Amino acid sequence: MGDGPPTGDLTADLIADFVAEARELVQAAAEDLLALDGAADPAVLNRVFRAVHTLKGSAALFDWPALLAVLHAAEDGLDAARAGRRPLGTDLVDVSLATLDATSRWTEAIAATGALPAGAAAESARLVDRYRGLLAPAGGVPEHPRPPGPADPVPGWAAGLLSGLSARPDGAVTALRYLPRADCFFAGNDPLGLVRRLPGLLALDLAPAAPWPPPESLDVFACNLAVTLLTADPPETVEAVFRLVRDQVTVAVLAPPSEAGPPSEPPPEADPASSEAATRTLRVDAGRIDALVALADDLAAARAALGAVTAQAASGTDLASLVPALRASDDRIGRLSAELHREAVGLRLQPLARVFRRFPRALRDIARGLGKEVALTLEGEATEVDRDVAEGLFEPLLHLLRNAVDHGIEPPETRVRAGKPAAGRIRLRAESRGERIVVSVSDDGRGLDPDLIRARAAARGLMTPAALAALDEAGVIALIFTPGFSTAAAIGTVSGRGVGMDAVRDAASRLGGACTVESRPQQGTTIRLSLPRAQALARLLLVGLGPDLYGLPMEAVDELARVPRERIHDHGPGPVTVLRGRTVPVLSLADLLDLPREAASAEARLAVLRLGDARAAIEVDRFAGRLDGLVRPLPGLAALPGLAGTTLAGDGRVLLVLDPDTLVGGWREERMP
Repeated sequence: MGDGPPTGDLTADLIADFVAEARELVQAAAEDLLALDGAADPAVLNRVFRAVHTLKGSAALFDWPALLAVLHAAEDGLDAARAGRRPLGTDLVDVSLATLDATSRWTEAIAATGALPAGAAAESARLVDRYRGLLAPAGGVPEHPRPPGPADPVPGWAAGLLSGLSARPDGAVTALRYLPRADCFFAGNDPLGLVRRLPGLLALDLAPAAPWPPPESLDVFACNLAVTLLTADPPETVEAVFRLVRDQVTVAVLAPPSEAGPPSEPPPEADPASSEAATRTLRVDAGRIDALVALADDLAAARAALGAVTAQAASGTDLASLVPALRASDDRIGRLSAELHREAVGLRLQPLARVFRRFPRALRDIARGLGKEVALTLEGEATEVDRDVAEGLFEPLLHLLRNAVDHGIEPPETRVRAGKPAAGRIRLRAESRGERIVVSVSDDGRGLDPDLIRARAAARGLMTPAALAALDEAGVIALIFTPGFSTAAAIGTVSGRGVGMDAVRDAASRLGGACTVESRPQQGTTIRLSLPRAQALARLLLVGLGPDLYGLPMEAVDELARVPRERIHDHGPGPVTVLRGRTVPVLSLADLLDLPREAASAEARLAVLRLGDARAAIEVDRFAGRLDGLVRPLPGLAALPGLAGTTLAGDGRVLLVLDPDTLVGGWREERMP
């Protein structure tokens, strides 16, 4: 077995496997570390240790000494906590989270370029130093020697070799202590073979690691060596050579004699490649692939059947007799194509847990920076959305969570005086509503203050005093979406720059969704994002309004009714009728879309919609059949309430598809019985 790194296509395959595994391990370990921040749980601590240990073992296959060194240091720190040699405190959690952050960024750089980013070595050295400080006992000497950064003191095990050099080189010297495992030969490792791979070898000392046993009990296949050496090779080269036995070596970098202090390290460089290295691969259950193949086979068979009917028509068979077969083929192909599309779109769906679980760490850091206590609750993590929607949600949700902590949640002492728990509560929730999802961020903080919003809007000249005074509460709250608007008294590290709610609204718009706000003084604020789950074929009821057609999702339509005009009565807020013994409000589609109404006919055509437990009847001019269509959300339509997107009719016309939830909008609470 050779000691060199894998090469060629094998390297690419191994790196791809490493990247996929590292992403999962880093995410799982980070979640467990956040759980440990409140209380130590031995089982959770063991999971974190195993994740880091697995990461280290995988990284050892490659020439990434900086990554290997920091993971080894993290393993030592966590192992010390497991063994009770040091308490598991916030300091160890913090440095371990920083290690996972670095590992995540470096993993994305590896995915993009196959190598660690510039600055990784310096960042690794700083993290290792933090672990060394945590592991140092009261006397200040680290509990275990660790792979140190540049300019380390001369360790005792290297002092003899260093003093014996006839001429010390001008540059730094790397010292290494290597204690091979007794069974190293069976693992394919040759200790002296590794030493020979160092071209800058200056001094070498070989000694028995333990006293030699009597000859009659000597195991000639067991290694009993302690290797100490000095080399002019840089530590990166030494780490690369000994990467597969990293747990058996200790490295020190000895500064040149002329230097009074340690050499400076350049600051870590930002990696634009890391942020752009989002994977374009998907992990797909084999059953879904099998279902796609089966549907493709069925579709091919249906196409063949249609071909047979077409051949009969071409041979002169009476067309009227072929109509039933043509309709059957059309129905079958339509059903199969819809199922095929639904299955294909399903391949892109992923649970929102992958997005939601990135926030506890961020919220922890934000709250600590502001001196606040916050508890985050995640709900609906299993809700599935298209991958692009999930990725597009991270930034707007992060804005909302920052605002909730900074503007919403009060300082602990203020909450206690108000009779609230010292720790604020924030809830991040996702729920499915047909082919759309609603993601909300709620807090139990101070709520939005309309008077403060008016004052800030007036100070920034957004509206005249008279116009501001004429706004109702909903209109005042809507001002928070104005670009540049902020209620923060000063610019801070979290907010106050006027970049927030307008960015959230724009992000929702780009995803084909909309943003709404509800707030109650001293009780809290809820912000909801209504978004399409994915581009999907939807079964639509076509309804006419004047010369135009619109689509209503069939899943939201409870029934269609033709009601004599005299059975529609004005009652309280608006017209109602009684259907199947239940009073149902009647809303005009023309009024909801702010379009002119035609003269009322003697009979009203009503599409009765299901809206949760309630019902509402939408009056239209006519019913125009059904359509299976691909609904595409359009950003330009997101600002118009009631519109979900567009689809193509059979004749090529573009139809607007209505969203029942937002179509009814403000009518819901006022008029629903």
